Amino acid sequence: MKKKKLVYEVVYDEIKKNIREGNWKAGDKIPTVQALSKQLDVGISSVREAIKILSQQKILRVEQGSGTYVETKLGDKPGEAFDFLENSSIEQLTEARLVIEPELAAMVASDGKEEDIAKILQCARVMQKKFIQNIDFLDEDIEFHYLIARSTNNEVLLKMMTIISDLLFESRRHSMKIKNQNEKAANYHILIAQAINQKNPSQARDLMRSHILDLLEDLKSKPIK
Repeated sequence: MKKKKLVYEVVYDEIKKNIREGNWKAGDKIPTVQALSKQLDVGISSVREAIKILSQQKILRVEQGSGTYVETKLGDKPGEAFDFLENSSIEQLTEARLVIEPELAAMVASDGKEEDIAKILQCARVMQKKFIQNIDFLDEDIEFHYLIARSTNNEVLLKMMTIISDLLFESRRHSMKIKNQNEKAANYHILIAQAINQKNPSQARDLMRSHILDLLEDLKSKPIK
């Protein structure tokens, strides 16, 4: 049986649909949180959660005191990007991550700035705390991987991770349903962050590779219906 979507997931999908269909184009200001809440008949907190995730994925851009905009970096044809992502399988995404992300972790461990590394470590700690308290940590999970990509200070690598971030969100929504994946993810992220903080590139690379390999094995052996 297909699992019923959470309210914020419905809002998330509705916002993406409007962008995909061209109702909201790159650079456009979208309706306010209050307006979307009324339009979709959902709570304000659910709208804010969806916008927060979309802003982390660089699909939306939140400007304090001004409003929320479709991220201009998506270009003039965001629908094509979404089609590419949604036609890719979660296993293909995970295999692509296996090629890229271990090296990103090693790069940050080798040359990352102290303030960037501190943010990565703090994000991992929040994830672990939320896991212990049985609180959803999807936001922090997505943010953790984005922070590592950003901390490489390589715009091409960051762009690559930004492009797949939409599908990464879908991947985590699925993998969080796999038994023990949340615990393993929280633990791996702490270990990866610590290796980066200790300036140990080889360990950061190996831990990120083990983390993604473990996820790939689970996805292949325990497919989500």
